[in-house]
Amino acid sequence: MDSHKRGFWIKSSILFLAALTIAAVATVKLTHYVQDMAKHVTLDDDGYRVEITTYDTNVEQLLNRYDITLGPGDEITPALDEALEDGTEINITRAMTVTVEADGREKVLYVTGGTVRDMLGKASVELREKDLINYPLYMSVKPYDRITITRIDEEVQIETEAIPYQVVTKKNNSMDEGTSRVVQEGQQGELERRILVTYQDGVEIDRQLVSESVKAEPVNRIVEKGTVKRITNSRGDSFRYSKVRKMTATAYTAGYESTGKNPGDRYYGVTSSGKKVKSYHTIAAPPDIPIGTKVYIPELVKFWAQRGVSISGVFTVEDRGGAIKGNKIDIYMDNTQLTRAWGRRSVTVYFIRK
Repeated sequence: MDSHKRGFWIKSSILFLAALTIAAVATVKLTHYVQDMAKHVTLDDDGYRVEITTYDTNVEQLLNRYDITLGPGDEITPALDEALEDGTEINITRAMTVTVEADGREKVLYVTGGTVRDMLGKASVELREKDLINYPLYMSVKPYDRITITRIDEEVQIETEAIPYQVVTKKNNSMDEGTSRVVQEGQQGELERRILVTYQDGVEIDRQLVSESVKAEPVNRIVEKGTVKRITNSRGDSFRYSKVRKMTATAYTAGYESTGKNPGDRYYGVTSSGKKVKSYHTIAAPPDIPIGTKVYIPELVKFWAQRGVSISGVFTVEDRGGAIKGNKIDIYMDNTQLTRAWGRRSVTVYFIRK
């Protein structure tokens, strides 16, 4: 081979070796570059840890690559748009569901933790002083807890009740028996009660008497009733009497055969009252019945009616007698035939009021 060809091959070999050298250097640099781009990160998904080598630039890209999704309330650090660096730790805390029930509504919360009080705040539920809750406010919540608020409401109701009036009956000794009159009309009073009513979620569960007071006293109805008795004779005459007494009645006359006195005698027919006897008028009565007392005796009305004589039946006590004692009376008649016809009888004596 001549010197010219030989020089050509030498030059070509040198160029080839140079190219190989450049390629090797470039490969080494590229490898270093690629290695520099890779990041070693740790992913902790609610306690499940894994180490990942990735070329993704931020947290969101990494999650998308591995189809890792975040649910409502899940928390992640660093944020999705944070750049990844070698050694980055990604922590995902998964949310749990807690339900708050109050006022007939439910609210589902997605939280990673907190107390019962915190849950009420997140649900915008106010717990009032008398309301009931199924968990202590300081307790930490757990997955699927259901916090229930029972509303307790109270109100004071005012109830009124009529107080009946009393009917007061008084005797009136100037009115006839069987008659009456209203002296004062009755009026009901009013009783007021204050009742504390308790409701549980709108349903009444209890009521208690708080106070009771009389707002208006009742006014009694006053009625006067007559006590004076009245009797009417066969002629329609009406007499008011105070009492009735059953007595034994005999009859006497002022004639000679009974008294030994003649009509011409000065004291013939003079009674203890100083008045002379009168037919259908005078009777003798025991000392407990005052002189001048008027009485009505219906049996005498009947006696004289049987003989064709109509009398009022009203007699006056004008005489006494030695045998007229106790429950006896003696009735004046004109002659002994009448006194014998009468004989001795039980009579009803009505004492006429003045």
